[in-house]
Amino acid sequence: MRAEAILRLATAMWLCLCCFMAHAGERYRVDSLLRVLDAVIDSSAYYDARLHQDLVSYRTANDNAEDDETRFALAHTLFKTYRKIRLDSALYFARQRVQHAQRLGIPDSLLAARLDEADALKCLGRLNDALAVLDAMPHNEYISDNAHYYSLYLSILLSLSQMTTDDAEVAHYKTLLSHYRDTINLVNRLDTLTVCVNTCALNKSHGRFKEALDGLLQFGSMHDALISNSAIYWYELADTYRYMGDTESAKYCYTMSAIIDKRNSSKTYTSLQSLAWLLYQEGDTERAYRYITCSLNDVMSSNARNRLALVGEYLPIITDAYARHQHNLAMRRNILIGIGALALAILAGLLSVIYRSNKRMKAMQAQLTESNNSLQQLNRQLREQGDALVESNRIKEEYIGQLFNLCSQYISETENNRTKILGRIKMGKIKELQDQLDSSTMAQDLSRLFDNFDAIFLELFPDFIERFNALLRPDEQIEIKGKHLLTPELRIYALIRLGINDSTKIASFLHYSPQTVYNYRMRVRNRSDIPKDQFIAQIQSL
Repeated sequence: MRAEAILRLATAMWLCLCCFMAHAGERYRVDSLLRVLDAVIDSSAYYDARLHQDLVSYRTANDNAEDDETRFALAHTLFKTYRKIRLDSALYFARQRVQHAQRLGIPDSLLAARLDEADALKCLGRLNDALAVLDAMPHNEYISDNAHYYSLYLSILLSLSQMTTDDAEVAHYKTLLSHYRDTINLVNRLDTLTVCVNTCALNKSHGRFKEALDGLLQFGSMHDALISNSAIYWYELADTYRYMGDTESAKYCYTMSAIIDKRNSSKTYTSLQSLAWLLYQEGDTERAYRYITCSLNDVMSSNARNRLALVGEYLPIITDAYARHQHNLAMRRNILIGIGALALAILAGLLSVIYRSNKRMKAMQAQLTESNNSLQQLNRQLREQGDALVESNRIKEEYIGQLFNLCSQYISETENNRTKILGRIKMGKIKELQDQLDSSTMAQDLSRLFDNFDAIFLELFPDFIERFNALLRPDEQIEIKGKHLLTPELRIYALIRLGINDSTKIASFLHYSPQTVYNYRMRVRNRSDIPKDQFIAQIQSL
């Protein structure tokens, strides 16, 4: 998870860099980059642990080295690593390198080791000791062509010029600084970062800020991979923007420089202090205090005395502003607490009123719910009655139509019989007439009536037999075996389904005796497990 967080930070930094290169002439969006810096500072322990692992491996290799040549190279690696985090240790390994070089007996190696020693003394603030080391070096070909030698001299002179208030000394140092900058540009290749930074400083010393900015931006556009990890480049760019009055761009570049420094676990930086000062001037005292405190802790841990003066200059001012800010926050917090207490009291009163109102509303809601339930029950009853009426009307319409059809048939048959009777009377066929009147067709007519009734009823209720059998026990099911569609029992209950429940009427319709109807009804009802008082209701709902 930690590695993923670092990867996200690295990605964010790269995106910010691309944004910078694409919009170098515009105002920079600083807020998002400051959040990246905050995350990098929060992850300082991770970067420091990573650097500590490197140091452990370097020191182990140094302890196990078998010859001075290997120790000489490792001492320089340890010097460069400790130069970022602990300057007294950096001086120790620089002097170890001097001793290894003396045993090796190589003059140029000894001069290179002396340059490391002078660099460490300069960073520790021992400027005169550093000058003494540089002045003691013979000006041979190695030193004359060594850009690092002139850069050290330049940085020492720059620090001395900032410490003096004498006008004559300031002018003298200014002349020397110009001389050494020209020399550095001569001994370096024209496209190096050192030449770019020194040219920028030289232009700024003569007030040519536009030329200084253009040179930096041009170099950055051609060496984007190099400047992505160069804190000094971003610091010089920020310093140039600050001189030109573009504070927003300066903040952006200071932030980039600080991110690179903190990501590399460097403790000897100036970018974070400068950024803290700009943020303080803009009123962001909380973040300024955090950054200046971080800078102080890093300077103290690295023993970088030359950086301590700058932090010491800003720290009291920012700390005082932060204290006032915190005091104001405390006052606002107390005011907010008072307002909150008053609001709570008002809220409590409102809640009490709301509670009582809710109580009344709940009582009304219960009444409304009860009324609604009653209305729903009434509505269901009305709907059921309406459905029953619709069903009854449908049955009536069907039966009326069939009744007219039957009546029409009977009228036709009666008329036909009448015609036959009259014809036989006229022809004097008394014997045939008597035979015709003696023969009875009642049984046939009744059977035909039952067939018509069964057909009409099953057309209206096609699943009546199946649903009726569902009311009976499985072993008591009624099967249709005769020529009729319904059995006598089913026909009786079919009439009950149509709403005719009186046994006398049923007996009259079917030409049964009331006792026969009663027996049929009882026999069928006993074949069901449904209570007797519910059986008829179940039939009428089929």
